[in-house]
Amino acid sequence: MDTFLFFLLGFGYIFLLIWGLLMTKNYGLWNLSNMLLIVILGLIYDNFIIALGRFIGEGTVLENLSYIRFWLHALFTPTLILFAWYIYSNTGLPLAKNTYWKVLAYLLTIALILYDLFTSVQGLKLEPAWKNSVLTYNSVEQSGIPMMVIILTLVLGVAGLLLTVKFRFAWLLVGVLLIILGSIVSNWIKYFPMMNILEFLLIVSLLLTKQFLLRKEAA
Repeated sequence: MDTFLFFLLGFGYIFLLIWGLLMTKNYGLWNLSNMLLIVILGLIYDNFIIALGRFIGEGTVLENLSYIRFWLHALFTPTLILFAWYIYSNTGLPLAKNTYWKVLAYLLTIALILYDLFTSVQGLKLEPAWKNSVLTYNSVEQSGIPMMVIILTLVLGVAGLLLTVKFRFAWLLVGVLLIILGSIVSNWIKYFPMMNILEFLLIVSLLLTKQFLLRKEAA
């Protein structure tokens, strides 16, 4: 059942990628909001490798494919900081016009990428793990919530709050709150794919935000 769910999530992300690309066609390629498409590409790979794990089986092939999952997460996910900057720059707030904040967004993105590469990817050792008939390769050193996730959640939460207050657009804030709630509930409910499902809903909320802001720019 969970294998089917990860396949479903993988195809769901393909649908979201197509949706995002259609927005790109209508509103242009050179836009920081398109950083979200890079993140979606990584999530397509991530979910399909998890779904295919039991069919590939334990061994070097699946282990190497799983290393790529961690690399893509470290390289792509921090670019959501730039997406958050895109949101902030469209709020119309006076400080949004200050180049300092844009430079800070780029520096923070680079810092998070380097931080995750050095703390999570460098020297990474993986081991096979079976959960609900799903085979994955996970890090031998299990840790708590990564610093990158905490910072991204905070930054996106602030952006969502600004959109809610200024434009009465609450979908991003709802997506972030679901992720936070899921992280808390997961301490008691050990349902393996729960965070993956909530992550998908967060990406949907980000695409809705992208659509809202692009339409606002075009108006």
